[in-house]
Amino acid sequence: MVKTIVSILASLLLLAAAFVFEYKFIGDRFETFGAALETLENKVRSGSAVRSDAEAVRQLWEEEKKQLHVVVPHGDIAYIDYWLGEAVSYIETQDFDDALSKIVVLLTICEQVPQTYGITFGNIF
Repeated sequence: MVKTIVSILASLLLLAAAFVFEYKFIGDRFETFGAALETLENKVRSGSAVRSDAEAVRQLWEEEKKQLHVVVPHGDIAYIDYWLGEAVSYIETQDFDDALSKIVVLLTICEQVPQTYGITFGNIF
């Protein structure tokens, strides 16, 4: 009986540790990507963004998503790829209004995706 209780508690502790690690891991990746997007947003707002700025953000995303594929569904990653691709093309054509709208959507996604892995009542049950 004691072994069973200890085994159950150890399992719950391991699950909790994995849950916290996953949340922190995803949060850190999206925080880095979000900071790069905010810098790009400022450049787009000032009208000084060029394709190389957008490509630098895309390259950062490519590095981050290699690690995120383990825990984030492919659909969410593809969704970000789609919006980022559009933002890059709008920046290339200097259509800053449309690029800004895509970047704002990406910033919202960067806030929402990590929240789906948060330690909340709704996510646990």
